[in-house]
Amino acid sequence: LTGPNKELNFNSNPFAIMLKSNPNLAIDSNYLRYKALRKLNFSFGIKLDPNLHFNGFSSGVKYALLDYRDTTTSKLLFENLQNDSLGKEADELQIELVEYAQKKYPNDRKKLKGFMELVHVFFNDNVPFNKLDSAFKKIVKESAQENHLVHILKIVDSNSGSNMITAEHHVFDSLKIPIKNNLLWTIGISDTTYKDQFFFSNILASTELSKGLGKTKPGSNWEFDVKASANLLNDTTVANRNLKRSIFSFEPGFNYVIRNKSNDQSFLELKFSGCYNHTFSGLYKNEKQDSLTINGTIRVRIINDIWIPLEFKYDPRSGNIFGFLNIRLNFTGQGKK
Repeated sequence: LTGPNKELNFNSNPFAIMLKSNPNLAIDSNYLRYKALRKLNFSFGIKLDPNLHFNGFSSGVKYALLDYRDTTTSKLLFENLQNDSLGKEADELQIELVEYAQKKYPNDRKKLKGFMELVHVFFNDNVPFNKLDSAFKKIVKESAQENHLVHILKIVDSNSGSNMITAEHHVFDSLKIPIKNNLLWTIGISDTTYKDQFFFSNILASTELSKGLGKTKPGSNWEFDVKASANLLNDTTVANRNLKRSIFSFEPGFNYVIRNKSNDQSFLELKFSGCYNHTFSGLYKNEKQDSLTINGTIRVRIINDIWIPLEFKYDPRSGNIFGFLNIRLNFTGQGKK
């Protein structure tokens, strides 16, 4: 908004808008019920010139036809969590501690409440085990030893400040890793108007399919990605405004992403792809109807929301290489911490 060419964009999905207007919808049953709305994203934007006059409008919708990467509703993830050894041991230990407290303090509600507060802290708060009450720690260790809870013992025998909630998060993150390899297929349509009139100058219909390759490891993974699009554009060789220029594009490629293991945030992304373009109509003078390029992109994250992408294209027919270097800043709107 501060530059000479001002632009304001809005992106969201219907379920997010519904939650803003009615926070009571934020329950698990509604989350599952409105799955289709969560898979639909929409956007619109308006451009202004330095004098705040209309300078173009854009809009678009995208829908996930297949999304097997949603860990929040993954049946496989939930089944794996139910069968996880640490989770089973945690449930068993919690039952043991509750029974111990009920037998130890049958008539002392104050001590019973105090003990149960320690149980709650142990299982739910990010407090190192070595910082807890010494008598409580002794009870937990003895109960874990008697019931042969090997995963729990690794936590309570450690002097490094381990705790249950961190250990369970690590298990959850490790179980989510294979799901990132699953199939994702989206379709979408977007448009742009002329700068001085609310009339389309560009309409783009697109689809993208991506699938992880091999065994996903913490910190990195390979992905196969295919994009296809049909683009209707203004044919500038014709005097009147129109959408007579049409181009089909097909781009298969491979992505390699390297992430920070602590927060799963990517800091380096490499993409190699080939792109085929076919112009059905509106061919310009000396323009070839078919074109083929080999593309590459290297994206480096400088800080949380600042990227430096280096893009290049190679034309096998002419031998020309085209390079593009720019800086992109994403404003997240709300802090992630």
